[in-house]
Amino acid sequence: MPERGRGDRGMQRRARIPAVAEALLPSVRSVTAIEYRNPDQLEPGGVLVVGASASGTQIAEEVHRSGRPITIAVGEHIRAPRVYRGRDIKWWMDAAGVLDDRYDEIDDIQRARSVPSLQLAGSTDRRTVDLNHLTDLGVRLVGRLAGVADGKALFSGSLLNQCALSDLKMNRLLDRIDAWATERGLDGDVDPPHRFEPTRVESSPPLRMDLRTEGIRTVVWASGFRPDYSWLDVPVLDRKGRIRHDGGVVESPGLYLMGIPFLRRRKSSLIDGAAADARDLSDHLMRYLDHRLARLDA
Repeated sequence: MPERGRGDRGMQRRARIPAVAEALLPSVRSVTAIEYRNPDQLEPGGVLVVGASASGTQIAEEVHRSGRPITIAVGEHIRAPRVYRGRDIKWWMDAAGVLDDRYDEIDDIQRARSVPSLQLAGSTDRRTVDLNHLTDLGVRLVGRLAGVADGKALFSGSLLNQCALSDLKMNRLLDRIDAWATERGLDGDVDPPHRFEPTRVESSPPLRMDLRTEGIRTVVWASGFRPDYSWLDVPVLDRKGRIRHDGGVVESPGLYLMGIPFLRRRKSSLIDGAAADARDLSDHLMRYLDHRLARLDA
């Protein structure tokens, strides 16, 4: 599993573990997505995977194939096919300019910077690992983990809405790709447009689960990552521990930021996304230095 959602983690060095983890019984082991390597390191018995983005779906698939019963708690996620119209979805996003969307053209940039990673897996067969794929394997879907009490996990009733919203976002992306392909006259060179089956969710997903009765011995926290700025001795962090900045220009004069999600463009945290941001910030830095020199000469 060469990708497992870590390709764009970069400076996101710490696992984000919800406070409800503290209420787990001592008999249930917690493992983060950063710590996870393979199913053999997990306790015998059932596994609850919390989080359904890239890391969570791939871990759920791999652990299920090892023979363990799997339940995955699904919160916000972004569904996307690995291949669309015969080409990788990231190829389409790059070619159609989706990855070049700018931070100053987005209605809610703070929201855009906090959305989960695409539900994509890296594999030689380029398969799509989405919730329908997991359901076909026998993985059980439940809503977002909302709490733990007396050995029982409590789940949100938002599973249907979360999946419907994710399907809607995917189809909007595919609509944009289709429109771009038509405008460029590519329809005859690639496979025809198509849409994927909506995410299948049972009509009344369970809202609670007794972890002991279900034999859940391990919880894998695939609930995201957060940065580690403990080394930064400058007062530029907000109440959530994020660096305050405007497109990478930090509030502390002369300090700049690179590589975080949607810094200046949607591709800012990708390997090939740094160049354009670096040019913009280099220009800003040169203007800052010129201004400083002008003040010194005055």
